[in-house]
Amino acid sequence: MMTKSCLALAFLCLAFVLPLRAFDWETATVRGREYVTLKSFCQFYAFGYSAPSGNDRFTARNAGHSISLKLGNSDIYIDGVHFVASFPVEGGDHDWLVSRMDVIKLFEPVLRPSEVSGRHTIRGVVIDAGHGGSDNGATSRYGSEKSYTLDTANRLAKILNDAGLKTVFTRRSDTFVDLYERAHIASLYSDYCFVSIHYNSASQEARGLETYCLSPRGAASTSSAYLTRGDIQKLPGNDDDTQNIVLAAMVHSEIIKLNPGDSSADRGVKRARFVVIKQNVLPAILVEGGFVSNRMEAARVNRPDYRQSLAQDIARGVIKFINVMGDRRIALPGASAAPVAQAVVPTAPAGLAHDPANGTIKTAKPAVAGDNATGTTPKKSGKGKKTSSSMPTPPAPATVVKTDANAKPSTPPASSLNLAEPSTPTPSADGDKAAPEPDEPPTVSTTPPSSSRHK
Repeated sequence: MMTKSCLALAFLCLAFVLPLRAFDWETATVRGREYVTLKSFCQFYAFGYSAPSGNDRFTARNAGHSISLKLGNSDIYIDGVHFVASFPVEGGDHDWLVSRMDVIKLFEPVLRPSEVSGRHTIRGVVIDAGHGGSDNGATSRYGSEKSYTLDTANRLAKILNDAGLKTVFTRRSDTFVDLYERAHIASLYSDYCFVSIHYNSASQEARGLETYCLSPRGAASTSSAYLTRGDIQKLPGNDDDTQNIVLAAMVHSEIIKLNPGDSSADRGVKRARFVVIKQNVLPAILVEGGFVSNRMEAARVNRPDYRQSLAQDIARGVIKFINVMGDRRIALPGASAAPVAQAVVPTAPAGLAHDPANGTIKTAKPAVAGDNATGTTPKKSGKGKKTSSSMPTPPAPATVVKTDANAKPSTPPASSLNLAEPSTPTPSADGDKAAPEPDEPPTVSTTPPSSSRHK
């Protein structure tokens, strides 16, 4: 009897101990950057895997998600949504390599948002209407960005208020509010998240939707070709890196529905160090709702029904984020019942491990009652003309890497990610050549006469 009792106790202990074993990541270092093999990545997240070759896209699925990657490319797709990774996929001796930075700061929170560390109930949203007052933002023959952002902000607030959420404005009227003041206003409201609304400008051909969140420490912004000394400095917003990307992903996956069947209009979830997101102590994003420099999109942005649809889609993404981050279950606008949390791997292990040396999610300051939109003495921010980046080619079914149809996906270990934060990298040798990053998205006025043509 004693022997049987001991055996039963031993099996019971194993039942608790075995799921906690660490996953054995296959790692590599390329030009001083740290990577994991694509095989170990797929094994951990239970994606089907067969060794990729050539320049074909690698695509795979697990129980709840799909991914698409391409060698030498930073454009990745998760569940068909475009993301720009911090580093391109590299080629190793025997396998492709995925940046450790992107595993921790992109794939992990997007694939398993309910496992993000520091999750807490979010009570409201700080809404930031870009530009204002003497700062018109981008302008077209139809109107100015500052007017469109304020109108969209008001529409967004009403939708969120109707859903039972509190809202705060950084500006309520056509007034100038300094960028650092906008971030300060956000700091007065604990348990909120932050959404900055903008409309884009570049060449007349540029079009589509973008969503920005803060670049992780040690990664250059999407628009930069160099890693500078400033890129390795820890910023206030980096404490919420994983929540930032979840908020960006959920909002972006909703707003791209404004262009059904037009994957080229999905310009992606991108990274930047704009003041309102880098100095923000709340989970924060910046949404670009279309190009006023593009004749067709400018006319579209000028329509109230478009701005209403954009506001509703932003609200849907924000509410999805709030539902997965805490204990609230708020119905999506237009939905008849409370939304179901985003699908995750059924046997998903515990949350992402953070290196205390690189910061953890900080406790927000106590909330201050009432709205605050007080301006300060204007500061001049750098302005420059945006250049249109080439649009990535969406993944095509004809170029996927074939996987064994009979192969069963691996089951991830019931443990945390247990992948340490990347070490602090060395700035690029040519980093000093990089132009200073703008404090906010650069804008350009485009009001060409109706007879103008490209030469």
